Amino acid sequence: MGKTADKILWIFAFLLIGITWLAGLLIDTTGDSGLYAAIVRQMVESGDWLNLKINDAPYLQKPHLFFWLAGLGVQLLANTNFAFKLFPFLYGLLGIYFTYRLGRQLIAEAAGRFAALVMATSQIFFLYFFDMHTDLVLQTGVLLALWQLAACFQTQKTLNFALAFVGIGLAMLSKGPIGAVLPFFTVLIYLLAKRDYRQLFHPKWLSGILIVLVLIAPSLLHLYKSFGLGGLKFYFISNNIGRITGELAGSNTDYFFYLHTFLWAFLPWTPVVVISLVQLARTGLMGFKNKEFATGLLGSVLILLLVLSIAKGKAPNYFLITIPVFAVFAGAWLADFAKRMVEVPKGFLKFYLGFAGLYCMFFAFLVWFLGDRSLVLPLLVLVVSGVGLFFIFRLKNDIFIKLILFMVIISAGLNFFLNTKVYPELAAFQGGRQVLERFEKHKKAGDKLYNFDLEDYNLFFYATEKVENIETWDEFYKVATTPGSWIYTHETKMKDFMDLKIQMDTVYPIRQRGMNKVTLKFLNPETREQALITNFLIVTPANNGINDR
Repeated sequence: MGKTADKILWIFAFLLIGITWLAGLLIDTTGDSGLYAAIVRQMVESGDWLNLKINDAPYLQKPHLFFWLAGLGVQLLANTNFAFKLFPFLYGLLGIYFTYRLGRQLIAEAAGRFAALVMATSQIFFLYFFDMHTDLVLQTGVLLALWQLAACFQTQKTLNFALAFVGIGLAMLSKGPIGAVLPFFTVLIYLLAKRDYRQLFHPKWLSGILIVLVLIAPSLLHLYKSFGLGGLKFYFISNNIGRITGELAGSNTDYFFYLHTFLWAFLPWTPVVVISLVQLARTGLMGFKNKEFATGLLGSVLILLLVLSIAKGKAPNYFLITIPVFAVFAGAWLADFAKRMVEVPKGFLKFYLGFAGLYCMFFAFLVWFLGDRSLVLPLLVLVVSGVGLFFIFRLKNDIFIKLILFMVIISAGLNFFLNTKVYPELAAFQGGRQVLERFEKHKKAGDKLYNFDLEDYNLFFYATEKVENIETWDEFYKVATTPGSWIYTHETKMKDFMDLKIQMDTVYPIRQRGMNKVTLKFLNPETREQALITNFLIVTPANNGINDR
């Protein structure tokens, strides 16, 4: 294969990745991202970008940076998926660049490129480049901090020191103190490994803390104004401790949860990451310019993973922050392997060719299982990938680089299929969208839409007119006696309505399921209907009456 053909294939690979990411920006929000979108809309419409609110109630859980980035897009482009996701996505892309710079700073140019490639094409980043979470913004600030800390310890420049704490401040403005965990433990382990104990108590750290406090001041001000000292306690203490103990969120006691996550999150690079960690451990992090800093980096991630594994509040997006760090170690090993600078297990290329073949078969199976059950497209995937693997196997030179290129294309192709077909089809079953379509089609002049006891935040983001949230039964009574009220609620509340003998003009059953509650039945087109839950959209008639009990 000539250099020109190689360039064409790499261009095709990166174009496919870009198109896949772009398609992800058009998919409806779900779960937490739907909540964030509703907050962003209220922030933009009110013009108050300091006091975050959801349904006019102060919002406590997350700091400001994600909402400001998303709000910028909504301010410029209105309430659309693309507008909401655009600037968090672009900010997330900075994280890929910072990963490249960290790899380049610690090892070499090639290692940085490999690290960025592994990160950008890992399955978890494809996922969270369409399902926006604050963790996507968090990792960018953390990576800026780690890159600048690595540079600072090598150059001793004040600018690198200041930028490192800017990164920590931005990370904490994204998700709170968790943004300081990796930088803190990296520096601590580094200084202990260097036996530079005096640096632990150097007054320069106070100036860094001051930079962080200035950057997170808007969130601290909002929390104090809205919740008093309790808001500040929540930010610095309760939020983190509550997720560990389960008091705030979660009850997961599976200590191997992040091991499971690790196995799928890095696909198609999981074997590379595992082998790279083993090999670099055996060689004593050979190839790193600053082994003590690399030791601190690896140690900090392991400490974070230990805490996350013990915590009862668990979610795949919490793992996102560790991906770039592991990618740097994978990049270091890949760069050495490509140059044949270190010994690698014999037969690795054959093993990875076999793994690539299995991955292609998995891709073909998903196309069949999640598609229309036609064999045409799955067979095409198998034929094309089989031909590609055959020619790679026949190569004598550059087989490793060709295999990496092949895996990049397959990974991008799989996620292109998911982002353009599977996820949009699943999104169509979300209740909020169905309700809005029904309301816009049948509403009359003066009709108003309400939400009662449902956390379907898409309803609040996508609606043309403001959707009111019913908080209490007293509020419900008032709404139910108002002509032209459309009330969206769940089955339990529907039974309450019937017990109260409330007159209803029309009742629309809404067969729905959120994309954040995916099951095998829901994924399977043939059993999807069985996985749906029925909510109800109730239209109240004029002169409605409620019988007292």
